[in-house]
Amino acid sequence: MAVSSIYQFTRKAVLIIGIGLLAACSQKAETLKITVTQFGSATEDAFDAYGTAQTAQFAPSPKSQNARQSEFIANMEAFTGKVTPSNLPTLLDPDAVKIDPNVAQQWQKTLASLRSQYQQFVAIFDQIEAGSALGASAVTDTGPILEKLRNQLDAITSDLAKDPPQFLVRRGTLIADLNKIRSEPNDDDDAKSLRLQIWWQDWNALMAEEKLLQAHTLRSFMAASALGRHLQTQIDNYAKLDVNALIGAAEQGITLAGKVRSLSPTELVAEGRNLFETATGSTTATPAQ
Repeated sequence: MAVSSIYQFTRKAVLIIGIGLLAACSQKAETLKITVTQFGSATEDAFDAYGTAQTAQFAPSPKSQNARQSEFIANMEAFTGKVTPSNLPTLLDPDAVKIDPNVAQQWQKTLASLRSQYQQFVAIFDQIEAGSALGASAVTDTGPILEKLRNQLDAITSDLAKDPPQFLVRRGTLIADLNKIRSEPNDDDDAKSLRLQIWWQDWNALMAEEKLLQAHTLRSFMAASALGRHLQTQIDNYAKLDVNALIGAAEQGITLAGKVRSLSPTELVAEGRNLFETATGSTTATPAQ
C-alpha cells in the first residue's frame, strides 16, 4: 500500500509539474507571437508602401475634373482620325503612361510573392503547438528562415536608399512644360519670367512631395528591418528567455519602431546605405528560398 501510495503521489506530482511546464511553454510562445506580429505588420506596411511607390512613379500629374474635360475637348478638336478602343484611353488622358500589361502583371506577381513569404513565416507561429515539448525547437528552427527574409529586407532597403522612387511621369511633364516655355516665340520677357516663376514653384512642390514618398517608403522598410533583427535575437535565444524577458522584448519593439519614425530623411538614407554595407548575401531584391 505504501509503495502504491508513493507511486500515485509521484505520478500526480509529475503530472502537475508537467502541466505547469506546458503552461509556461504556452505562455512563452504566445508572448513571442507579439513580437512576431509586430514584425509581420511592419512587413505588410513596407510592401504596401513599395506598391504605392511603384504606382506613383508612373502616375500622371493630378488634374481636376474640369481640367481633364477641357483637355479632352481640345484633344478631340485637334484629332482627325477615327476613335477606336485602342486610342480612346490616350485621347482621354494623354499624360498617362501605358505600361506593358505583361510587365505590370509580372510586378504584381513579384510583389505578391514577396508579401507571401513574410505572411507564411508569421503563420508558422500559429501552427506551432505552443504547449508541446517540441514547441521550443520549432521556434528555434525558424531562425534560419527569418535570417534569409531579413537579408532580403535589407537588400530592398539599401536599394531604396541608393535609388529612391521618383515621380517619373510628372517630372517628364514638367520638363516638357519648361521646354515649351523656353521655345514660345510670342512671349515677352515679363510673361516668360512669370511663367518660369510658376514652373519653378511647381517643380519645387513636386520635389517636396517626392521626398515625402521616398521617406515614407524607406522608413517602412527600415522599421521592418529593425523589428526583424529584434525578433531574430528573441528566436535565437528563445530557450534562455522567460516570459518576462519576452514581454520586455515586445515593449522594446514598440520603442524601435518609434525610433525609426523619428529619423530624418537624411538619417534614413544613411541608415539604409549602412544596411547595404553590412548585410550578408545578395543585395538584390530576389525572393528568399
